[in-house]
Amino acid sequence: MVTELTGAKLLTPYFGASLYSWAATLAITLLALMCGYYFGGYVTTLKKYKSSKNVIYVFLLSGMMVLLMPMTGKFIMQQTLSFSFFAGLIISQIIFLFPPVFLMGMISPMIIYQITETAEKSGRSAGNIYAISTCGGILFTLIFGFGIIPQYGISIPVIVLGIAVTVFALALLVKQKTSVLKAGLLFAFIIVLSGISFSKQTEEYLLLRPNARLVTQSEGLLGELQITDEVMRHPNGQPFKSRILKTNKILQNYVFLDSPTISLTYYVNFTKYLIEQMPEKKSALLIGLGAGSIYAVLENQGMDVETVEIDKRIYDYGVEYFGMKDHKEDNTITDGRYFINTTDKKYDIIILDVIIGENVAGQLVTLESFQKIYEMLNKEGMLIIEHGGLQNITENKLIPSVVKTLEKAGFQITIFNPLRNTSYGDILFIATKERFEKEKYTIPPNFMLPAGPVSQFEIPVTFFDNKKAHVLTDDKNDIDILLKSHYKALRERLRKELLTIKKIKEQSL
Repeated sequence: MVTELTGAKLLTPYFGASLYSWAATLAITLLALMCGYYFGGYVTTLKKYKSSKNVIYVFLLSGMMVLLMPMTGKFIMQQTLSFSFFAGLIISQIIFLFPPVFLMGMISPMIIYQITETAEKSGRSAGNIYAISTCGGILFTLIFGFGIIPQYGISIPVIVLGIAVTVFALALLVKQKTSVLKAGLLFAFIIVLSGISFSKQTEEYLLLRPNARLVTQSEGLLGELQITDEVMRHPNGQPFKSRILKTNKILQNYVFLDSPTISLTYYVNFTKYLIEQMPEKKSALLIGLGAGSIYAVLENQGMDVETVEIDKRIYDYGVEYFGMKDHKEDNTITDGRYFINTTDKKYDIIILDVIIGENVAGQLVTLESFQKIYEMLNKEGMLIIEHGGLQNITENKLIPSVVKTLEKAGFQITIFNPLRNTSYGDILFIATKERFEKEKYTIPPNFMLPAGPVSQFEIPVTFFDNKKAHVLTDDKNDIDILLKSHYKALRERLRKELLTIKKIKEQSL
C-alpha cells in the first residue's frame, strides 16, 4: 500500500494527480499483484525454490526495488517525455512500480506454502497470512498518509523504508545461517544502493528553464512544490526578475521578486481591482492560499481575513518567500470542505481558489458545499471562484455544470475572463445573493490587463453549452470526468515544454 501511494505521488510532477494517474496506478498495482501471486504460487512447485530462505531473498529484493523507486521513477519519467501521454504513463509505472509490487505479491503464497503442514490447514494458513499482510498495509498507509508524507515528503521516507526492509531481510538471512561473506557482500551492496539513491535526490531532475534558479523544492501532501527565480520580460521589452510557485510543475502563482506580494497572474489582478471598488467589506474567507497574493489584496483593504490551506508548506512558503504576513492565528491547515462544514461564522467575501492545475478540490464544488457557503455569506456577500489555465473555454465541460450548481444553491452568477476573450484564459465566477452591479466596476490601465468597463470582460452564461450540464452533488460529483480533456491538454503541453528543456540541457553538456 505504501508502494502504491508512493507510485502515485511520484507521478505527479510529470503526469499530474488527475483521474488518469490514479487509474493507471491502481491498474499497474493490481496487475503486479496478480502476476506476483501467480508466480509465487508457481515457484513453490519447483524443488529448488521450496526452501524458506528463498522467501527471504524475495523479501530482500523487494526492499531493494522500493529503495530505488524514487531514483528509477524520476529517471524513467524523463526518458518517456517524448512518448504520448498515456504511453509514457503506463510504461513509466511498469518500470518503477511493477517490480517491487510483483515481488511483494510473490511473498504471500511462498509463506503460505512454508507454514502449511497439511491440506486441511491450507485455508487457515492463507487467511492468517492475508490478514496479517492487510493489517500491515492499513497501519503503514495511515502512518505514511497522515504523518510521514505530509511532514517529510515522498522520496527520502521511501528510501529509508527500503533500507529498513533490506536490513531486516539481511538479519533473517544471518539467522538462517547464511555465510558471513555472502551477508557482508549483500550489506555492502545495499549501502552502495542507498548512497546512490540519496545522492540522486540532490540532482536536478527538476528540468528548470535555462534562465531559472531553484529557490526550494519539496514533496508532500499536494505533491511537488517548487519555487524558482526567473528572468522575464515586461511587455515593453525590459527584463525583470520574478518568483514562481509551481505545484507538480503547474504554475500556481508568480510575482515580482522585488515586490513578492504583487502577483503577475491575470485572475489575481482582476480580483484585486474588483475588491478595491466594492462597497466596504469587513470580513473574508480565502480557501486555497496560492502563495498569499489574494490574501495580501484582502488584507490591504483592511478586512479581517481567515485562510484555509490543506498543505502547510503553501502557508510556510507564502510567509518565507512571497512576503505574506504571518497570520497563524487566522490560518487553518485542513480540508476546505471540512472547514466550511464545521464553522458557524459569516463573511462578506468567500474566495475559492481551488480549481487550478490538477489539484482540484471537487468536494468544494458541489451543491451541498455551495448551499453551506450561501448560508455563510452576509446578505450583500459575494462568492468568487477561480478556474485557471484554460486553453479552450468553449470546450470546457465543467463551467456550465458549476453554473447550474450555483444557481440551484440560490446564487446569481456572472462570469468573467480577465483576458477579455472567449477562447482561452482564466474564468472567474462571481456568485451573489442579489444582482451583481457590474456597471459600477472598471479595470484601470495597467500592463497586465486590458483597461475598460468590467462588462467588457464578461462571458454570458448562455455562451456555454448547457445541454449536458448537471448539478454537481456529493453523491454524483464527476468533476474529474468533466475536466479530463483539460487535464490531458495541460499535461501534454507541459511534457512538451519539459522535453524541450531536457534537449537544451543535453545539448549544453
